[in-house]
Amino acid sequence: MRYPRRMGSSPRLLSLFLVGQALTAGGLVLDGRVLPFRQVEVSAPVSSRITEMRVTEGEAVKAGQPLAQLYGKLEELEMQRAKALLERREFEAKGAKRLYDSKIIPEARALESRIDLELARLQYETAAEQVRLHTIVAPMDGVVVARYHEAGEAVSGAQPMFRLMDLSRVMIQCAVSPGFLAALTPGRKVRVLFPDPGGTMSAEGEVALVDPCADAAGKVRVKVVVANPEGRFRAGLRAQVMVPEAP
Repeated sequence: MRYPRRMGSSPRLLSLFLVGQALTAGGLVLDGRVLPFRQVEVSAPVSSRITEMRVTEGEAVKAGQPLAQLYGKLEELEMQRAKALLERREFEAKGAKRLYDSKIIPEARALESRIDLELARLQYETAAEQVRLHTIVAPMDGVVVARYHEAGEAVSGAQPMFRLMDLSRVMIQCAVSPGFLAALTPGRKVRVLFPDPGGTMSAEGEVALVDPCADAAGKVRVKVVVANPEGRFRAGLRAQVMVPEAP
């Protein structure tokens, strides 16, 4: 397929860029917006009071890193009680096994002791999980872009506390007319241009998604993924996706 015009700075071409897509002799040019690769809001799993905030806005975090601590003294005491009961049941179960092996007690008594041990173990694991829920941790590597509360505030279950963004990669989302989709198969390598005060930056991208459904305007959503290990490309800005002409 031949395209009618090379890329340039003519007013007609610039107007085509403004509406989101243009044909050139070198291929297809799409206008899009830069989005974070992943974005999550971290919520409080239980209702409690914040005792400590461990990160600030703009801080890079790793998956599993503590973000905040909620008050959980009662849960800690319950876990200690469950642990003591578990140790007692373990001791009783060992004694019952020895007595059963020596044919001093019937099998039913030994089985009852093992069941009590399993119940005590479940109680301890439940109590330990309640304690863990009072430590808010990062679900992924990323950057803290919003912190909604401060130490001393009360939060309810499912109430957002942080917003994290994964910017190790970015996505450029474009709205494309169906007639141009033949050049945008998933896995296709493309060139992406990012505007910058010091000059346009360029990076290689890959088509990751071609939406099977069109929107109300008849456009199809296309996403292109670009590696961003140094954090040069910022979410929310505009970018241009340049799809070379197919051989």
